[in-house]
Amino acid sequence: MLTELIAPANLHAAFFRVEASRGMAGVDNVSIGAFRQNLEVNLALLGEELRTGAYAPLPLMRLLVAKADGSPRVLAVPTVRDRVAQAAVLNLIEPIFEAHFEEVSFAYRRGSSVKAAALRIRELRDQGYRFVVNADLDAYFNTIDHDLLFAKVMAIITDPKILNLLRLWVKAEVYDGEQVFVMDKGIPQGAVISPLLANLFLDELDETLLARGYKLVRYADDFVILTKTRPEAEAALELTEEVLTRLHLALDAEDTAITDFDRGFTFLGLIFLKDSIFTPFDRPKRDKRVLFFPPPFDLKGYLARKKAGP
Repeated sequence: MLTELIAPANLHAAFFRVEASRGMAGVDNVSIGAFRQNLEVNLALLGEELRTGAYAPLPLMRLLVAKADGSPRVLAVPTVRDRVAQAAVLNLIEPIFEAHFEEVSFAYRRGSSVKAAALRIRELRDQGYRFVVNADLDAYFNTIDHDLLFAKVMAIITDPKILNLLRLWVKAEVYDGEQVFVMDKGIPQGAVISPLLANLFLDELDETLLARGYKLVRYADDFVILTKTRPEAEAALELTEEVLTRLHLALDAEDTAITDFDRGFTFLGLIFLKDSIFTPFDRPKRDKRVLFFPPPFDLKGYLARKKAGP
């Protein structure tokens, strides 16, 4: 797999994937445009580091951005170079992971969307599934257990070099403006590889609910389970809590409830009421405000300390 990883065509495709996301610079202050100016050299150096095992990611840059309701969301952004490396791995492993995922998962997947999820809910409603467990996970990205995650990864990926890279990116160093620390749980929102890993971690929930015959529509850590009776919905919620306990996760109590289409519910920003689907008139526009941006990172000092060792 290493030969495929460092192939010039794959590294170029990885850069274009990163470029299309139009993200920001990381702790090294190298923007996508600046990386592109010396693209061939940068990709050749990255490929050589990956080939020899000399590659080591720089710390992620931690910042806070506003959610739609104004509350803060934590992002941890890798450098452009590290995002390219992650995208190069993603190009190879995404099809392998996708073969294990269920059709009930609609987030972060090519060909899937909020619209597709809404249409599936409408289809199930019309089939008589009128009761709904409307659920959300509590701080999902921040609480994923690393040991459990890698047990799931290693059941699919066996290449030691790829596994080592994934460990480097998950157990990442993070610069928060004051210090550099290592993540001991969770996966960074802002990393290219994180959405795929997030879907993998919840695939056990998908498979368990489907095996019991429940109708599920999941979009990342938001999901609905549709049933024909309220007792079935209550049993589905109980089973969900059992699976989440095994995964060391928990439901967000404030955002989880059993309801039905007659009373209506909100999911993915849409209102489902009786036989209709509405977009709220006053739906807030996406707030892109940065609430906290760390001061410049002392990259020279960091690299000197790394070279000197413990």
